[in-house]
Amino acid sequence: MNEYLSMIILGLVQGVTEFLPVSSSGHLVLLEKLGVGKPDVINNLLLHCATLLVVLWVFRKKIVSLLSHPFCPQNKFLLVATVPTALAAGLIRFFLPDLSDYLPFFFLLTSFFLLLPKLLPGSNFFGKRATAKALFVGTMQGVACFAGVSRSGTTAAALLLSGCPGDDVPEYSFLLSIPIIIGSSAVELFQSSQSTLSLAVLPGFAVAFFSGFFSLKLFLRVLKNDRLFLFSAYTFALSVLSFFLLF
Repeated sequence: MNEYLSMIILGLVQGVTEFLPVSSSGHLVLLEKLGVGKPDVINNLLLHCATLLVVLWVFRKKIVSLLSHPFCPQNKFLLVATVPTALAAGLIRFFLPDLSDYLPFFFLLTSFFLLLPKLLPGSNFFGKRATAKALFVGTMQGVACFAGVSRSGTTAAALLLSGCPGDDVPEYSFLLSIPIIIGSSAVELFQSSQSTLSLAVLPGFAVAFFSGFFSLKLFLRVLKNDRLFLFSAYTFALSVLSFFLLF
């Protein structure tokens, strides 16, 4: 496949699936296994940077407010939640083998997570214990380090299960993604032996940014209307499809 066309397809998939609760990493791995694109650390990191810029832009006012009040409760929650995520990411990265062959099962796990808030409505795990809630949400986000497990969906589900007000779920979910995306990108870049950068990534970057912007807006509406569970049908279908394609 033409390199430019391949990067545009990957950019579109990254942009659309990064924010919808369907696992962007799972889609990219599946495409690579089907021959669309190839493992490419530098170019893939740039696609992730495109969607990170979307988060920074959409939540820019909130980010400025948090930086202006470094000791506020929300910053404490975000900091505490980031700790188990970082630990889980490190363990998965350095101690577990490549589990991409189990992609169908991780898509299925995403379906389960997306259904939980609907199966357990009105849940409020840990009561008013904010630290316990933050550790729970951070641990759940850490599980999403496996390709096929949606970070946005898993984190949103964990926030809802821990009693986070629905209006606050989008902010917490995507603000939590910032440090882990930056951290994992830095590790990938440091460990990569690749030094070449393809110009084909430029249109892919642009497509990832603009498709990611609309995808994020759509997901915010999904959360507002309490429709997170609807995506469980898609990830279940993707689990079945990927099983037959890979096995």
